[in-house]
Amino acid sequence: MRVRYQMRRMLKNMPGGSSWRRSTKRPSRLWIAVPAIAGIASVTTLALIAQPEQEVGGGTAEPTIGQVYFGGPDKPAGVLRDLLLAKVRATPPGQSIDWATYYFLDSELAQALIDASRRGVKVRLVVEGDPRLAGANSGVLAMLRQAGLSNGLTIRRELPAPLDALSGKLHAKIYAFSWPRPVALVGSFNPSGGVDDDSAAIVREIGDQDRGHNVLVEITGRGLVEALVTHVADLARDGGAISRFGMTQNRVVRDRDTQLFFYPRLHTDIVEEELDGLGAGDRLWAAISHLKGKAVAALEGAARRGAAIHLVVHDTERRVPQDAVDRLTAQGVEIRRYRHADGLPMHDKIFVIERRDHWISYFGSLNFNRNSRFLNDEVLVRSTNAPLALALLKRFADIDRELDRQQVIAEPAIRSLGGKVRAAR
Repeated sequence: MRVRYQMRRMLKNMPGGSSWRRSTKRPSRLWIAVPAIAGIASVTTLALIAQPEQEVGGGTAEPTIGQVYFGGPDKPAGVLRDLLLAKVRATPPGQSIDWATYYFLDSELAQALIDASRRGVKVRLVVEGDPRLAGANSGVLAMLRQAGLSNGLTIRRELPAPLDALSGKLHAKIYAFSWPRPVALVGSFNPSGGVDDDSAAIVREIGDQDRGHNVLVEITGRGLVEALVTHVADLARDGGAISRFGMTQNRVVRDRDTQLFFYPRLHTDIVEEELDGLGAGDRLWAAISHLKGKAVAALEGAARRGAAIHLVVHDTERRVPQDAVDRLTAQGVEIRRYRHADGLPMHDKIFVIERRDHWISYFGSLNFNRNSRFLNDEVLVRSTNAPLALALLKRFADIDRELDRQQVIAEPAIRSLGGKVRAAR
């Protein structure tokens, strides 16, 4: 890539970058250390400024986004895990399954992966070994360890204290399948349902992901799918954690209307910078499970500049502090907490933005808090795909309607965007 070439030229032309190698005298440690430190700083600065783009479209006309799947109280219980289960069971010998996930308590789904491996499917699975609720994955991981998955299992290990506080978690949710055509499902869903008493207690603590609000979006652009599969392979190779300093980790993978961002990365403010550009006449709808810190400030700024912002957030203050709600309300943001009679979670992380008649969507595993921005392994997707924006906006309206709103505020936008999508077909 051009950025790599420029980086090599920049480092080569730095004092000591190459000339010291030609010297007949042994260089001092300081003379070696100075360009090395400067080189690291230059790479860091370059990644922060440039964010090299990797175009993977390859001239194809196939869409980048396929089906959008939702879970929630209005859907059959387990609809997203049943989707994954059916795809695993349908995968024939010689094909591949590549997954990375955070919570994994579903023993039936784990057994399906074991069975797939035994019948000749290449299964690569990377799982967090130390989720926030310690031991939550222990039962399924014991099953998977015993089976081995033909060396396809990687469990991200916990680091010893105090390093554990800075290590982050494997929080990405990637479910890629090579058959019947290459696709990758990306979003917020963890297969965290369980059937025994211990699993039931864990589900009560973390929320019932099989019945609560979640989303999985089908990525169909071949280059994007390959990038996601490669990312799972890199996670497996590196023990479930990837350094933020590599150029590959900091690249933006683009196929026409859709971009992938992998975390941890040096440049973290992807959504926040989008929000910084919003003002009068722009509109935003978002269903967000975790909201703290810089994202709150960016939303405040957008509201002050005149953007119309409508949010549904999780009901717990651990995920969304009341101070954040009060600050946003003071700026005119319409924000409501999602509360369900059965305690079901609203685990979505979706943004839909209308800006000067253009539609932008964000989704993925990224929570809008410190750990996700700076520590965790995450996936964030940005897309200007209009059918995707329409599907996410309709889902926001469904959640809005569930909260007993008299007038669903997204309905006029849905009618307008729906007409444009139909006209484009």
